[in-house]
Amino acid sequence: MKRYIALLSIPLIMIAGELDYKGNISFETQKLSTDNDEKRDHAEALRIESEFKKEIGIGQMAIKIKGIYDANDHNRRYIDFNDLYYQLNFENSDLLIGRNTRFWGALEFFNLTDVFNTKDFLDDPFDYDSKLGAWNIAYTYYLESGEFSIIAKLHEEKQRMQDSRSLYNFLPFAYDDHLQTAENVNLPSLYLKYSASLERVQMDYSLIYEHGYDGQRFMDFHQGSLRQHAYIVDKFLAYSTLVMGDMIYKSELAYTFSDDTKVSDYGQIGLGGEYTFYGVWDKRDLGLLAEYYRYMAEDDTKLSAKDFANFFDDDMSVGFRLSMNDFASSEVLGGLDIDLGNQEKIFFVKYDTRVFEKYKLALSYQHLAPKSDSMFEKLDRAKLEFGYYF
Repeated sequence: MKRYIALLSIPLIMIAGELDYKGNISFETQKLSTDNDEKRDHAEALRIESEFKKEIGIGQMAIKIKGIYDANDHNRRYIDFNDLYYQLNFENSDLLIGRNTRFWGALEFFNLTDVFNTKDFLDDPFDYDSKLGAWNIAYTYYLESGEFSIIAKLHEEKQRMQDSRSLYNFLPFAYDDHLQTAENVNLPSLYLKYSASLERVQMDYSLIYEHGYDGQRFMDFHQGSLRQHAYIVDKFLAYSTLVMGDMIYKSELAYTFSDDTKVSDYGQIGLGGEYTFYGVWDKRDLGLLAEYYRYMAEDDTKLSAKDFANFFDDDMSVGFRLSMNDFASSEVLGGLDIDLGNQEKIFFVKYDTRVFEKYKLALSYQHLAPKSDSMFEKLDRAKLEFGYYF
C-alpha cells in the first residue's frame, strides 16, 4: 500500500512551483568466492535512487525512492520508498509526519546507537547505512545551541532476506519473513532525543531514551521456519565527538533493559579516534582510525550478542582514510576488524571517485575469515559499481 501512496504523491508534489530532485542510476557486479557449492558465486544488479523535494505551504514534501533489479535473485527485485514525509516548519520548531530514515552515532565502522531504522538485508547486509524507512511522527524544538525531539515510530518493518543461494543468506533453515512481535506490530515506540554542541571545547553530543521495540531481534521457530521476534525494551543511548587539533575522539554508549524473558539486559560501548595527517602527499590527507566495541550481557544464560549475529561484541577495528582532495572527490577507505574473543576477521577496502563529473566509479574488496564453528561462512567479494548521477 505504501508504494501506491508514494507513486500517487509524486505527481502531486510536482504541481505548480519549483521541484528539487536528484538521483542516480547505477550498475553493480560482484564476484564472490566461497567453499559452499550451494551458494552463488556472482551477482549483478541494476539500482536506481531518486529524491524529490518541494516546498508546499509552510512546509516541505519529500520522497526518496530506492529500486533494485537483481539478475540472479528474485527476492532482490523491488522498489521501496524510504522517505515519504511532509515537514511543517515553524519559527523555532518543525513537525515531521510520514516515513523517513535517521542516522545516529559517531563511530566510523559500526554505530551501536543507530537503532531507529530496520536494516535492509535485501540490499547489502554489510552496509550499515542501508535501511528501511520508518513511519513516524516527530516534533523537534530548536534551542540556541541544540535541539530536542520527541519521536513516535508507528510501525515495525519486517526484514526480507536474499534467496537461499545468496552468500548473504546465512540462515541454516527456511526463513519466513512474517514478523512476530511482543505486542501489536503498530505499537508506537517512543524516542526522546537531545542533541547539543559545546563550542568552547568543539564537542557535539546526543542523549536518547527509547521505550518500545528493540533494534535487534531474535529468531525462533514457527511451523518449521525461522521467524524474527521483536520485543519491548527501555533503552538509554549516548554518542559524542570531541575535536582536539588534528584528533577526533568518538564514543557511543548504550544500556538496554529487556522485557522479554529470553533476552538479557545488556550494555554496549564503542570508543574510537581518528587522527589526520594533512598534506602527506601533495594535497592528499591521510586519516588513521581505531575503534573498540564491547557488548556485555547481564545474564549469560539468556540470549546475547552471538545469538543475534552481532559481529561487534568484543572487537577492535583499525583503518585508514586517504582523501585525494581532487576535482573527482576521490577517496580510499580501508579497515580490519578483529573479534578479540575468537579471532574472526573482516577486512575491506573501497575506492570511490567521479568520472567526468556526472559519473561515479567505486571498487571494493571484502574478506571475511570466520571460525570453523561460526554461523558465518568464509567470504571473498570483489565489487564494481558504475553510476550516472543527475
